[in-house]
Amino acid sequence: MKRIYFALVTLLISVTFLNCQKEFSSVNFGTGSVANNLPSPITATLQGNILDENGQPAAGVQITVGTKTSITNDHGYFRVRDAALDKNASLVIAEKPGYFTGYRTFSATSGVNQVVIKLLKKTLAGSVDGASGGDITLASGSKVLLPANGFIKKVDGSSYNGTVNVYAHYIDPAASDINESVPGSFMANDKNNKRVSLVSFGMIAVELESASGEKLQIAKDNTAKLTIAIPSSLQSSAPSSISLWYIDEQTGLWKEEGSAVKNGTNYVGEVKHFSFWNCDYSGPAVKISMTIVNAKHSPIVYADVVIKSVANDIRQGYTDSLGQVSGLVPANENLTLEILDQCGGVVYSQNIPALTQNTDLGKITIGNTSSSVITLEGKILNCNNTPVNSGYAIIEFNNIIRYAHVNGSGDFASSFLTCQGVTPTYDILGVDSASQQQGPVVTMTMTSPITYAGNIIACGTSAIEFINYNIDGTDYSYSPTNDSLVAFTSSGPVSLFTTYVNASRLGSFIYFNYIHNETTGVFPLNSLSTNAFANTSLTQPFNINITGYPQNIGEFYSGNFSGQFTDASAPAVAHNITCSFRLRKYY
Repeated sequence: MKRIYFALVTLLISVTFLNCQKEFSSVNFGTGSVANNLPSPITATLQGNILDENGQPAAGVQITVGTKTSITNDHGYFRVRDAALDKNASLVIAEKPGYFTGYRTFSATSGVNQVVIKLLKKTLAGSVDGASGGDITLASGSKVLLPANGFIKKVDGSSYNGTVNVYAHYIDPAASDINESVPGSFMANDKNNKRVSLVSFGMIAVELESASGEKLQIAKDNTAKLTIAIPSSLQSSAPSSISLWYIDEQTGLWKEEGSAVKNGTNYVGEVKHFSFWNCDYSGPAVKISMTIVNAKHSPIVYADVVIKSVANDIRQGYTDSLGQVSGLVPANENLTLEILDQCGGVVYSQNIPALTQNTDLGKITIGNTSSSVITLEGKILNCNNTPVNSGYAIIEFNNIIRYAHVNGSGDFASSFLTCQGVTPTYDILGVDSASQQQGPVVTMTMTSPITYAGNIIACGTSAIEFINYNIDGTDYSYSPTNDSLVAFTSSGPVSLFTTYVNASRLGSFIYFNYIHNETTGVFPLNSLSTNAFANTSLTQPFNINITGYPQNIGEFYSGNFSGQFTDASAPAVAHNITCSFRLRKYY
């Protein structure tokens, strides 16, 4: 089955009080003209999961969203708050040594958006001599034919004639994992800069490096010839000629450049540079939106939504914390909507007539007849054993974190899809926003169709978060009310771990990390940047004192440090800094 992915938006509620209210607020989707490529910027939070080539969580992956970065933890999870996104085409970049750069484009919302990226292993396919050129053949039958005396160093454009190492990876658009592994998405801008939807007949990733690891490119006025295999299931429908498209690294969108001709079971075409290359035909697209709810009209969060065309092309994404999902689908084609449980079983299906404009399907109800629908309910009590009327529950189930805001009676609820074989236990923690108190993490067992968690106590531990620091006599202070605060831990070298801490607001920020053994104690500070000092050198010894280390999500990092540093902009000037902090472990 051919599966074409486009990223749909998933909201996860932020842990600040005001953002928690978004969990149960309403959002209206309007209908309108066919989807366009006009910028529509918003600031929102992004989270996601990165997988390795085996579909397992990839730890230590650097995530870039605009000017902000993050690192995945041991579950391959990351979170970036207050990211500069776009409602029509946002870009996420995932980088890890030994892998091709991962890209994902998606239509962002004002909440917390979810993406999933499967990285492609960067394998050495072969080497050629730069002076004579040569060809490299992959297991798929795809080939890369390189010119003689046709290489330059990417960093400065100087010529290069030494050994050229060719890293290449064929991407099968008919593969079952294409949803996660496709670079960008299947959104594209054609040669007339019109936003279109693509149907692929084969893709390839190619990178060139010198023997010492320098990035190389094809020199001006030279071309390379690509032979890209057509999957056997698509050969009968493959056109005799087709457009070539490459990933624009600045936008994550495919751009049309050149064409390829069908030669047997392959497409053959010439390219002037290397990136991800894709053999596709394009068509108009519209934006479709819907809200998935249960029989009580409560949103079903993180449901797997699939839309198929008559040709079995597939668009797939996930509902947000309001049950909403939206994204591009082919225009003028009859479609089928399916909603899947966590094991891939279909729990709902309906036909959608061909669409000619952006369309909101409204609410889609999954009734109680599906045993996969689970609703988790409970009540949060404060230190006086009375209901909390301003607070939320943090719920971790099946490696997904959910935030559920209470109503005026302290009640909260979250509905989602699961299936047999998924571990039925979950962790839950209650937070009282009014008193800034929270309780212990409680582990419980999930049952269908309703799990009642009972009374969750939000008392005993301060819920206050902050970062306060002083540079050369000037004080700076950050809190969740107005600022972005993030702290998380990823596996480090050997059996060590790295904790990353970041606080930011418009015009100022502080970022630092340290390597440790998952305990309290004194550790060397590994890296520090703040405000105007982005490239610092720490004056040794420079240690961080960790007074509190969280064992569970929802608990807190706390500590302090002081010392001197210099910055590359003025290395002779020493700056003094002191800092204290207390931040919740979000993931």
